[in-house]
Amino acid sequence: MKSIIKDYQLAAELLKTIAHPIRLRILLILAQEPSLNVSTLQHELKLDQSALSHHLIKMRDRGILNSDRRNRDMYYYLADPAFVQVIKLMLEREIK
Repeated sequence: MKSIIKDYQLAAELLKTIAHPIRLRILLILAQEPSLNVSTLQHELKLDQSALSHHLIKMRDRGILNSDRRNRDMYYYLADPAFVQVIKLMLEREIK
């Protein structure tokens, strides 16, 4: 029983992490492009770099995104495409 409760707690924490309009947009953008650098995401979202970095780091720390450095640029990509499927299902539900 304790294992199931921990699974629910983990799921709740992940949902809390993505429960922000900017983070949802980041995930949907990264669903379209397999890997994007911070500058491209910043341009797409029209956010200042510090605000964007805050969101990216929070999702990376929770295991929702992965990142790697290529020369001077930091690239982010989805750790698991299942997160996007959850968001798409929720958005479809709202439309109906």
